[in-house]
Amino acid sequence: MAWIQVHQTLKDHRKVYAAADALDVDPAHALGLIVSFWLWALDNAPSGSLDGISNRMIARAAQWTGNADEFVEALKSAELLDETPGGGLELHDWQEYTGSLIEKREAEKQRSRKRRAAAKETPADAAALPPSWSQTTAGQTADGTEGDQQKTAGRVEYSRVEYSREEIGGKPPISPDAVSERFARFWKAYPKKVGKGAAEKAWKKIKPSAELFDTIMAAIDAAKASEQWQRENGRYIPNPATWLNQSRWEDELPPAAPLYSQPQAGGKGGKPNTMDVLAGIIAAEEGGAPV
Repeated sequence: MAWIQVHQTLKDHRKVYAAADALDVDPAHALGLIVSFWLWALDNAPSGSLDGISNRMIARAAQWTGNADEFVEALKSAELLDETPGGGLELHDWQEYTGSLIEKREAEKQRSRKRRAAAKETPADAAALPPSWSQTTAGQTADGTEGDQQKTAGRVEYSRVEYSREEIGGKPPISPDAVSERFARFWKAYPKKVGKGAAEKAWKKIKPSAELFDTIMAAIDAAKASEQWQRENGRYIPNPATWLNQSRWEDELPPAAPLYSQPQAGGKGGKPNTMDVLAGIIAAEEGGAPV
């Protein structure tokens, strides 16, 4: 999509006023005519030259419904159009005004073509990547020209259409499908099934990599064997969303404790002493309260 810069000072520029006076219209009307003409020129006269373009075409491009010759003369008198040595017309200072914008537009077209060419040559081992990613090797596109990726010999590089490598730390993204599949496995393994929506929201915020996912699942298995999670039928197991938001997989759990099934000091008939049970609860690690 082509675009131009319109500064806030343009509406009060002397050239706009001069064109308005020459055409006998309000400055706001003249401003609209000029901007309309510039927008047309981006696609139809990108170099700024109007050779071969009639006055009627110029007037129509600007949405002017009056006399075309008078309109062109008004733009010339306002120094918005210049006469060339060969007798033609050109937009005043067009390259200075829009040259960098047009160059950026062409550069983006070139990048898009390179990305499409690279995507066609993506090897099979990159099939798991999302569609918005393309793959090249050693910083080159499929046609052998140098691409936008950082050159790293002997290593596969990835580039994303929407964002640069710097924004994502140079690593391929975690696909939405992988995030959803890993959450399903997490939810199946987590023993407390409450607040699934909140847990999934927390999971998507984390977007665990394969390595972090393995760490989380191992932490759940270890926590299941802990005295805290086994106590009173899992009463002290944190809600899954809380566990995720607090990165509880990083907790250092104490060794698995045996259930209170043997006679305790002061107990009777094989039943635990109430004070000993309370003492054990108080001594348990912090964070064991229901959430």
